[in-house]
Amino acid sequence: MVKKMQNNEIKKVEDIDNEMLEVPTILSLLDNDDNVMSDVQKDILEEELEELPPIKDGEVNVSGIYVYDAGEKLEVKAYIRNGYSQEIVLENVPLAIINSKNEILAYQIFNLKSLGAIPSHGARPVKIYFEKKNVRVDEIPMDDWSIGFDEKVKVERKVNVSYEKLPKNIEVEDKLVFDNFLKSLPDIRETQFTISTFSVGMQTNGDIIVTLVMRNGDTNPRGLKEIPITLIDGNGNVVKSNLFKLENFEVGGLKARIFNFAFPTNFRLEKNVELNDWKVEFNLQQVAKQPLNE
Repeated sequence: MVKKMQNNEIKKVEDIDNEMLEVPTILSLLDNDDNVMSDVQKDILEEELEELPPIKDGEVNVSGIYVYDAGEKLEVKAYIRNGYSQEIVLENVPLAIINSKNEILAYQIFNLKSLGAIPSHGARPVKIYFEKKNVRVDEIPMDDWSIGFDEKVKVERKVNVSYEKLPKNIEVEDKLVFDNFLKSLPDIRETQFTISTFSVGMQTNGDIIVTLVMRNGDTNPRGLKEIPITLIDGNGNVVKSNLFKLENFEVGGLKARIFNFAFPTNFRLEKNVELNDWKVEFNLQQVAKQPLNE
């Protein structure tokens, strides 16, 4: 006997594709919240999270749980869910409360940096407070509201970079020092390009050498045509300032490179000297009258 296939066993190709695009999210708490919350509180959060509709791969979603008039402010509890394969950081984020007619009931920009990095496929609970001046209606209808990101929001994702074009004869100890320095730098976000000072020192020939580490958070190579560098000594005096022209310069996608820039002086030393209390600024300034500038 041929059995009739049940309706819930029949799936269109597009339905299967949509399901494959969906990603599960798990509760992600900040360390402090994780430590102070009871198991009962965490169970409640888990239950709220399970009630939310699924999100798609590569989507960042904000879903509201409740909205409450707290007098001077409007309190909203929500979950921010990360559908990316990498952690994300949200800072100045425009959020809007809308109704089923897509009318904006409230709109405000929130600094969500305190949420920290939300891990891949993580869901982080948050309470946000709309100032009453940013609420455009007298009352938010309890059965007709939702909260969402402004469509102009750009999510910044943390990326990892690694060195390229290191000297072939670099010592293992030196490479370890550079690797540790790279790990110690602040996170670099997608599309960012950063320049960090590794060291400043004077060589025996009198050259002041500034060693920089340049990081490219973009997936495409990035180049510079010039870079202004100013040296400031431990007393706050501008010792050297120069605009360095760069030819055929670029840092590969998701790569970091080490560069040395030399400022000649008339001094001669018996041994190299580290100038640890000197600062580097990436601009041009008026140089103070000091012997090093002669």
